[in-house]
Amino acid sequence: MAKVLLSVHVLAAILAIGPIAVAASVFPRYARRAEPGDGTPAFLHRLCRVYTAVGVAVPAFGLATGARMGVLTDAWLIASIVLTAIAAGVLALAILPGQRRMLAAPGKDRQREN
Repeated sequence: MAKVLLSVHVLAAILAIGPIAVAASVFPRYARRAEPGDGTPAFLHRLCRVYTAVGVAVPAFGLATGARMGVLTDAWLIASIVLTAIAAGVLALAILPGQRRMLAAPGKDRQREN
């Protein structure tokens, strides 16, 4: 069972966290260069929001795997949990609100923010 949980955890990480990383990294470039009516920045922001919700599966399956393997108190797992929490905090408290601000800003202000 631990192998199945680990496989689902890794697959969820690849399918959920990867798109967030890519969309968040290219968002500023597309937001700065967007012409009126260009939906690319809004699409990238929506992608980040949706995949953030899907990304909750990654730590859920990670904790289930750790519990099944009996390693919940190991230092490497605790460090992983802390780093995941920090990454989720940065995404929720800095990246997504920053994207919202850039989408709401007039064209000139977008260039000054980044």
